[in-house]
Amino acid sequence: MIKTSGARQQNLTALNAACVALLLAYFLHFALPALGAGFGEDEMMNLYLYWLAGAFKSIQANLCFWSTTLPRPSGALYYLPLYHFFSLNPLPYRIVQVSILAATIPIFFCLALLLSGSRAVAFLVALAMCYHGQMATLLFTGSFIYDVLCGFSYFAALTYYVYIREKGLRLRPGQLAIFLALYVCALNSKEMAVSLPVIVFIYEALKCPRLRDWNEFARRNWRVAIPGFVAALMAAIYIWGKLTRPNSLANLEAYRPVYSWHRFTLTNAHFINDLLYDSASHIGRAVLIAWPVVFLYAFWRRDRLLQLMAFWVVITPLPLAFIPSRSAAMYYIVLFGWATIFARLVSYFIALAGKVPALSGPRTAMLSTFATAAVAVAFAVFTQWENQRFDRTGGLLSSEEKSLHVIQAFRSLALHPEPGSTILLRPEKRFYQNPYYPLFVASLVWNDHSLRIRVEGQQRLDEREIAEFSYVISFTEFQAKLLRAPKPDHA
Repeated sequence: MIKTSGARQQNLTALNAACVALLLAYFLHFALPALGAGFGEDEMMNLYLYWLAGAFKSIQANLCFWSTTLPRPSGALYYLPLYHFFSLNPLPYRIVQVSILAATIPIFFCLALLLSGSRAVAFLVALAMCYHGQMATLLFTGSFIYDVLCGFSYFAALTYYVYIREKGLRLRPGQLAIFLALYVCALNSKEMAVSLPVIVFIYEALKCPRLRDWNEFARRNWRVAIPGFVAALMAAIYIWGKLTRPNSLANLEAYRPVYSWHRFTLTNAHFINDLLYDSASHIGRAVLIAWPVVFLYAFWRRDRLLQLMAFWVVITPLPLAFIPSRSAAMYYIVLFGWATIFARLVSYFIALAGKVPALSGPRTAMLSTFATAAVAVAFAVFTQWENQRFDRTGGLLSSEEKSLHVIQAFRSLALHPEPGSTILLRPEKRFYQNPYYPLFVASLVWNDHSLRIRVEGQQRLDEREIAEFSYVISFTEFQAKLLRAPKPDHA
């Protein structure tokens, strides 16, 4: 390990800080409009489920990460404190969501820098991870908080692990506990996290690429594999629980896997098309065919970073590869692999150009810096252009306004139902998708677990049953009317 002087180390730290500051400014350019977003239908359902379960069951579900009693329980750690302090004001929710994404950017930079040893590569990787137009829902749609939380915990755990291992050290018990705690947070956020132990194993294996090194590794350094084995055991327990226990998402048609080569190539090609802003073409399948080329080139170059990323782009999509195609934002973790491959290849081309006699010499380093900056600027301009071309920001913001209108409509009644009351919600016109959506909103507006709320049309009710409701409320997206209420007691 080469030691650097204190002054040089300070300069390097300052330069890294400047790179991260520039990346954050670029991220906020796209992220700040998201602070004006509201709540979507799915977010009302998510918040209602955690509110209904309560704090104790939510904490229990986070500790028992294999349980299916509460879906993706890390969401409760996000939603319940915000609801307790800010009720249904969307701004604090959006501030926290944007802040988590912003906090992940230095982690991307640090991980790429540790793996590549190149600040230019790290900067380009983090730049690509800051914002992608097809992943704008990570910023503008609250229900994608699970992908945000999973990405933060996943990359924090991996960066922490790699940081220690790149020093040539093994994880001590306390460090192992931190690594596993971050991994549990990732598992409790999204199923994508199950790939982390495999990535850790491959990272370690690539340090000993030859068989005789493997034998030496097994004899002398088996202890370094303990974190990966423990994480893999946790992942196996998690998968068993999620696939076999009641209330498993795998029982739903939208999440039921179909294990076939056709489904695997279809979902991955769909993601790559979205990644390239060209969802209508067949270029995604062409890139899939290029996978073996990436592997061969990585091992031919003996580039450990490219080798790891070649495995990364195949392994990390597997949790989603056999279910119906999903939004590109759900491939947030996968994007890191493709971004790193892109950044590394760019660095190779720049280095190759520096060997041209007309460009070589003492100014090679300066030319390399300018070339990297030019690529970064071109990439940022392209991202901005594509973002304006698709104009998803306006559509995403407007789609989140409906819940704000319904919340305001119920609040306009200035109603405080008596504890234990029964309430019948009567929609004048169906303007929502989830049939229980009015129940979610009304329950969260009044925040009383003793209320028994029904939505007309969801269950058959006769006139006698309707007459027994304490309150009957008709509503539209913009207005609510109190049709019946208990008579005040003047005794």
